[in-house]
Amino acid sequence: MTVQLVIPALTFRTTDGSISTADTERYARRAAATWADLFILSGTTTNGHTATTAERAATIDIWTAVINPERITACCWSPADVTEAERRGITPMVVLRDLHTIDQARRFLAELPQPSYVFSHPEFSGHTLSPELARVAIASGCLPRGAKVSKVSTEDLATLRVATGLTFTLWDGTARHIAASLTAGANGIVAAPLSHIPEPFPARDVPALQDAIDQTQTVLDRLPNRAARTDALIDRARRGMTTRSA
Repeated sequence: MTVQLVIPALTFRTTDGSISTADTERYARRAAATWADLFILSGTTTNGHTATTAERAATIDIWTAVINPERITACCWSPADVTEAERRGITPMVVLRDLHTIDQARRFLAELPQPSYVFSHPEFSGHTLSPELARVAIASGCLPRGAKVSKVSTEDLATLRVATGLTFTLWDGTARHIAASLTAGANGIVAAPLSHIPEPFPARDVPALQDAIDQTQTVLDRLPNRAARTDALIDRARRGMTTRSA
C-alpha cells in the first residue's frame, strides 16, 4: 500500500506569546528534509483558529522561505485567510464552519477558489463533508480538490470515497489505523503524532509509520486535552532541534 503522509505543522511562540520566527523556521527546515507529502499550517494541532489572520499569514511566509509551496497547505478559518493563502500561491484548506443545512454547505463550496481543500470536523460545523454533500457538490460543479475528514469511521470513509470518486484526494484525520484507512479508500492519513518530526523519521512503509505513530500516540493519549498534547509535541520538537544542532 502507498500512503500519502500529511503532517499538521507546529507553530512556535516566544514567552510573550508572539510567533518565534527563528524556531518555526528551524522546525520548517527539519520538516522539509523529510519525505512527508504535505504540511498543514495553522491547523487545530496548534490552535490555529485562535491565532490572528496576520499571524497565520506570517506562518505561511516563514514556511514558503524554506519549502516548496506545493508541500504546504494553509488551514483557513476566515475569508481573509483564503485571500492571504492565494496571494502567496498556497492551496488553501478551508475549514467547514457553522454550516447547518446542505444548501448552506453547497453555497459555501461554490464560493471556494479552485483548487482548494476542505477541512471537515464536527467540532466546527453541524454539516460536514458527507456523501450526500459530495454528490450535491459534483452535480453543482463545486467539489473541491480534496479533504481532510475527521471523526469518521472507516465504513463512512469508504462511503465517502464512492461518493467523491477516485480523482478526489481523501485524507483520514486519524492515523490510528493506517492500513484500514487505505483499504477504505483514503489516499493517506493526517498524522499529528509525527508533528514533532522524530529522528530517525520513519520510512514510507505502513508498518513502520504505524509503529512510530503509535509510540507517540500512546503518550499523547495519557494527556488531558488538546492543549496538553500540543505542549508535549512542541517540547519534543524543541528537544529534537536542540539535539540536532548540538
